[in-house]
Amino acid sequence: MKIHDYLSPEELKRLASALLVVLGFIAIAAFFGFTVVPGLRYQAYDAGEVQVKAVQGETGWLDPTNYPAMPREVIPPIDPKTVMTPNPALMTRGRAIFAQTCATCHGPEGRGDGPGGAGLNPKPRNFTAPVGWKNGTRLEDIYRTLDEGVKGSAMVSYNYLSKRDRMALVHVVQSLGAFDHGASDPKAIAGLEKLFASAGEVIPNRIPVSRAVTVLCREYAEAHPSPVSTTR
Repeated sequence: MKIHDYLSPEELKRLASALLVVLGFIAIAAFFGFTVVPGLRYQAYDAGEVQVKAVQGETGWLDPTNYPAMPREVIPPIDPKTVMTPNPALMTRGRAIFAQTCATCHGPEGRGDGPGGAGLNPKPRNFTAPVGWKNGTRLEDIYRTLDEGVKGSAMVSYNYLSKRDRMALVHVVQSLGAFDHGASDPKAIAGLEKLFASAGEVIPNRIPVSRAVTVLCREYAEAHPSPVSTTR
């Protein structure tokens, strides 16, 4: 027996159309997985808003993490004096960002015991201990980690954050460990100061991945409607 013995030509056409729609959705998902999703991995923040909570996902080419939407933001150059040393406003901002983006894996106290890190290998860094830091514990070392991430681990780049926010996180991370984090390299510090003072930055528009997928799927369905079945 063959399939046309069970289905009429019209039913076969409807089945083929439905299959094409399914394949179209799969193609969209694959497109997001390999091209769009890596660029939407990270959460964006409005400079005055810190109440939106995001859940940090595991690292990888496909990250289902839903980060909050953010509007495009143009940030002018920063006075290094306002970010190179801790101050109350910077620490408040840094703690809020840490709670939103880091505590899930690193734990609220930075001990590497967050629920999101239970299945990770290697385990999230324990910021209260002086050992095991891949890039080092100095201010410039932690900033580099936030900027580049750590290859071979779940620690991804946080360069979606503004430079000010990354430096706020640096100070918070250092504050979690009572040990000596080491003296900074004057050349490295001068480089960071120049980075802050010489160039502004543009934070692009971002939307949660789930919303982007929903919108694309809806637009595809509207552009490729399924044939309306008829009753015999």
